[in-house]
Formats: sequence, C-alpha cells, structure tokens
Amino acid sequence: MRDRTMKRLKVAHVINSIGLGGVPAAVYHLLEALPPERYELSLYTLKRYSDHADVREEVAERFRRLGIPIFSPDRDEKKFQVVAQLCEWILRDRIDLLHTHSYKPNLYGRLAGVLCRERGVRIVAHYHNQYDDKWERDGSLIYDRLLDRFSDRLIACSESVREHLVQRVGLPWERIDVILNGADLSRFQPREDAQRVKGEMGLPLDRPIVAVVGRISEQKGQDDFIYAAKTILRQVPETLFLVIGAADEAERLVQLQRLAQELGIEKEIIFTGYIADMSKIYPLINVLVVPSRWEGFGLVLVEAMAAGRAIVATRVGAIPEVVVAGETARLVPPGSPAAIASEVVSLLQNPERARKMGERGIARAADFSWKRAGMELDRIYEDLRRGDAG
Repeated sequence: MRDRTMKRLKVAHVINSIGLGGVPAAVYHLLEALPPERYELSLYTLKRYSDHADVREEVAERFRRLGIPIFSPDRDEKKFQVVAQLCEWILRDRIDLLHTHSYKPNLYGRLAGVLCRERGVRIVAHYHNQYDDKWERDGSLIYDRLLDRFSDRLIACSESVREHLVQRVGLPWERIDVILNGADLSRFQPREDAQRVKGEMGLPLDRPIVAVVGRISEQKGQDDFIYAAKTILRQVPETLFLVIGAADEAERLVQLQRLAQELGIEKEIIFTGYIADMSKIYPLINVLVVPSRWEGFGLVLVEAMAAGRAIVATRVGAIPEVVVAGETARLVPPGSPAAIASEVVSLLQNPERARKMGERGIARAADFSWKRAGMELDRIYEDLRRGDAG
C-alpha cells in the first residue's frame, strides 16, 4: 500500500446496481462521510436495470455530486463476463483497495480482486444482510468460506450479521468489524403537513394509516402484513394500509395483490410502488409495520424512529439491536400476523401510547450516525494503508 504522504488512496466500491434498496443508500452515506482529501473513490456496479430509470438516475447523480465516477457493465450480467469487466476496471484505475458490498458483489467483486492481487489490491468485504436464502438457492456458501482467506478485512452492518457469519460461514468472531448503519436524522424530522400531503396523494384525510416499507420480497414479509390487515380491519375498520416499495419480482407483487383480493380487503390496501422521498410519507403513517422474516439491519427502522413513528416489528436478526423493545417498538414473533394485528390495534386505539413511543424513537435514532460510521470505515482503510490487515 502507498505511504500516507503520497497521493490519495484509490478505493473502488462494488455494488449490485444503482438500485432502490438499502445497500446503495448505505454506501452513498458511507462514501459521503469519508474525508475526501485521503481517498479517490469510484463506484462499480454488476448490472444495469431499466425500470424506475428516473429514480435510478437520481441516485446515480447523488454519487456524481460527490465526485464519484460510476462504471456499469456494457453486457448483461454473466458471471465470468462481469468478473472480467471488474478486472479491467481495477487495472485501468490502478485501484489500491476494493470494497465489495452485499451478496453478489462479495462473490464476483472479490474474485476479481483476487485475480488482481499481484498488483497490490487489498480487499474489504461488507455484509449487509443474512444470505441463507441465496446460499441455499445458488449453492454458493463455499465461495464465502474460501474467499475469506483472500479478504483483508470483513465488515458486518450489525452484531446480528456478525454472529450469523460466525455460525454459517465459520469465520472467527474477531475477524469481523461491525459498522452500524446511520441515518440522516434531519431529513426525517417531521416538516410536512400530513393532511396536505395526504390530499396531494389522493388519500382520505380522516383515516389512520398503517404501512409496510421495503422491497416486496419473501424477506420483508408483506404477505404477513396483508393477513394482519384483515384482522385489524375487524377492530379498526377505518384503517387504510400502504404497501410501499418496488418488487424484486413482478410475480411477487401479483401474488400479494391476489391475496388482498382473496381476503376481500383489496379496497383497503394501496400498493404505492417505490417512493423516492420517504421523508414526506412517514408523517402520514400512524403505525409502521416491519414484518421481516430475517433482517441484517433495517434502515427503515431508524428512519421511522427519526420521524417519530410508532413501530411494530418482528423479533429477528438485527431488529432488536436497532430498536428498544417495548420502548421504541413492539416486537412480535416472525410469521405471526395475529400478533402483528394485536399490537397495531393496541397502538391505533391508544394514540397517546403511540405518540410516546414515537418520542422515544426520536431519541433512539440519534444513536445512529453516518458520521461515526464514516470515521470507523476511515480507520479500517488507514489500517490497511499501513499494512495492517486486522
């Protein structure tokens, strides 16, 4: 690695795509928090998407405003092709440090880094979730186990993810650094007039709103949310439900819409699709439900707490780390729509209780800082600059 007195360290971050989920957002905030005088940053993606083109371009432009160039493949995502293209970029840009993020980048990105190892490239792998579903689907757990020996540092986004890596990948606990995600607290502090925003969105002004926010996927448990909605409507029939997020697969969205129809509640549930600016939406929500089946961190939890919202969430993964059970959220077992419904009804029928939960959430959200996360990442990079692999 170059001496600190020489020019800035060249660091390339690898993500799956300029996407709509939590990983690109987390990477943006981490890079924003790094001291620009020490690092020359690039962003590599494994593939392009054509859907939500305007939103994706807006995300990309945020990186560009930081002075970070973005490189995406000129071919479709084939395993060997994307590894080859990553190698070309690493060598062309004379990258010193390759930082990969999440499932496929941790595989393909690290493979490319290993192939460029003789050029002095150091490798950091960042785990943002639990990947049991993908390891089992692809039979790829062996790659994570073998690539560990070529990784200079490993990062988990929560203690839960660290423990998961210890148990499933067989990594030593001390090999894994934890850098908790942060939140842009000022962005989510309520500023918008909720009634005005409801009017702009065509939502009824006098109905309480219960929402689920996140990628429409098996992980996020929107089906349990819809089953819970059926029960909630029996006790609080004026409730309106929002399912906010883009679908991983179109068929998944169709299945959820069909489920709402089969339960006879399709008129009470609005599928909004992806919403870029959630800061306007949180003030409309009376109760946020996070019915995840597994969760590496859950940025939506910190955002909702910063916005002072009441939360009902499952007791899985990192969720008990992020919220304070019974204080900033009510936690229920995963896969239990009845338990979700019971807690949501209690909060809707006791608005003062929900308000106090929201107040405690605002205080709790202050514990999550991108500035702190950036400082911890800077420390890891500086260790690697000095030749300390941790």
